[in-house]
Amino acid sequence: MPVTTPASERQQGNLPAEVTRFIGRRRELSQVGEALERYRLVTLRGVGGVGKTRLALHLAAGRRRSFADGVWLVELSALRNAELLGRTAAASLGLPDQAAGDPVDLLAEHLAERHLLLILDTCEHLVDACAKLAEVLLRAAPRLRILATSREPLDVPGEQALLISPLEVPDSDEAAAGSDSVALFVDRAEAIVPGFTLTAANQRPVVQLCRRLDGIPLAL
Repeated sequence: MPVTTPASERQQGNLPAEVTRFIGRRRELSQVGEALERYRLVTLRGVGGVGKTRLALHLAAGRRRSFADGVWLVELSALRNAELLGRTAAASLGLPDQAAGDPVDLLAEHLAERHLLLILDTCEHLVDACAKLAEVLLRAAPRLRILATSREPLDVPGEQALLISPLEVPDSDEAAAGSDSVALFVDRAEAIVPGFTLTAANQRPVVQLCRRLDGIPLAL
């Protein structure tokens, strides 16, 4: 049987600290938050660089207190062998390596009685394996929620897949001040050039650059 640890003694997760300011995405944060309350598996899908991971981590950081056993990140971008998915996930949760046992079974047993949010980040190159893992864990752990990021849905029963679009770009120079893509560019530019601000002199080239980059956060 799984060992039950008092909530006060449990770790609350392994999320990395944010090192840059989170810009915009108010509508998406609300949409994803509502989906997580209704569905046990929510997948953020969209093109590469659109900000799926940053959105997932920012939302999860703000919801730590909603999960008695914390919020845990399983980062998969460097994993190429699908057979190691269960072991990677178990290691991310700090479980001991038991070479003789099935890591998925160990993980399922560990999560069985826990109230926890698990983030499976960058699933697109391991979609089938991630889908199988999610399905096994959701069946084993009734209080588990999974937030996945992927370029395509996992196609697991009960999944809610949400499309994450690029940041909105201004349709005119005059609309620059209210644009999230411009705000992100200015914030990142200020980090490199202290004192950088949006002015009448640089507004047009900034807007043009945001348009050319299609509002993709990673490019900005």
